[in-house]
Amino acid sequence: MREQIGRQVRLPMSRALQIAIQGIRIRLGRSLVTVSGVVLGIAFLMSNVAGQLISSSLAREKETRQIVTLMESLTQREVGSASGKILAVAVCGAMNRTEQLFLDRLDAMPFEAIRITGGRTKRGVSCTPQNVGAGAYLLVVLGQDAAAPHALGDLTRGMTRIGMLDAVESRTYAGQAPEGVKRDLLFGPETEQQMARMQEKAEQAKFRTIWVAVISLLVTIISISNALLMSVTERIREIGTMKCLGALSSFIRRLFLIESALVGFAGSVVGMLLGALIPILIYGWIFGFGLMFQELPYLRLTLSCAGCVVVGTVLSMTAAIYPANFAARMVPASALRSNV
Repeated sequence: MREQIGRQVRLPMSRALQIAIQGIRIRLGRSLVTVSGVVLGIAFLMSNVAGQLISSSLAREKETRQIVTLMESLTQREVGSASGKILAVAVCGAMNRTEQLFLDRLDAMPFEAIRITGGRTKRGVSCTPQNVGAGAYLLVVLGQDAAAPHALGDLTRGMTRIGMLDAVESRTYAGQAPEGVKRDLLFGPETEQQMARMQEKAEQAKFRTIWVAVISLLVTIISISNALLMSVTERIREIGTMKCLGALSSFIRRLFLIESALVGFAGSVVGMLLGALIPILIYGWIFGFGLMFQELPYLRLTLSCAGCVVVGTVLSMTAAIYPANFAARMVPASALRSNV
């Protein structure tokens, strides 16, 4: 009478997880090397994503500071060496944030004195609208009031060099302008052209950053796949023994996928934290942590962090498909005869 053959026992997922954790602990050095590859790849990806999010949230502040830098460059070009020279500043109406930051930059320049109308005085130099230009090398007119309350002749009277920089193109002045007054604009076509060129360079830099991030992820996949292949080579006899004891090919495949998922998840979490921390520190140092945390898009940043962890884990499991199939197809007798 023919004896009935029973169905082969399938090991549960918990047993595969236990063996995978034990394998990571036994080969801790190689596992740490694999984790470090995931950390670097995901950290680079996360730093780019977080940097773009923070940069976009601070776009208005960045544009303001870029304009202030251009205004400062224009002033330095007009003045040359500021040492020993007097700068006159006429404030006509309320100043916007750009003008306020620009005035702070001017105060840091090595002028002998800065004379400011409109009730604001720096460095202890008092002035009135009638004598603000006396002895000054350059006149800067700030404020958003297009109809200036003073005649241009009153503002520029007594200047050692009659030249002025104006923040409003449509500003009108009472009376006749003195002969030889050179009036340039702080917010002129030159500033707009330079801002357009800076924006174009920023877009090119963004494209290069995305390309480098993609390359780094591909390198991460290759490094994980290579590390798992080496792990398979080291465990040939172990795999053969498990197959001889009844482990199915699907169990061997599942074992390596679980191991890669654990390694990928651990590396992705660490990489995500590092990648998010680096741009936060950099932008906080540049723009101030108060302003940065006020403008930070917390929801989008949280979703990006979760997405990077998922991407790292999935990429690690994808990289483990070939090593897992290679181990699953291994013939038990040949594996046991191996001397590796």
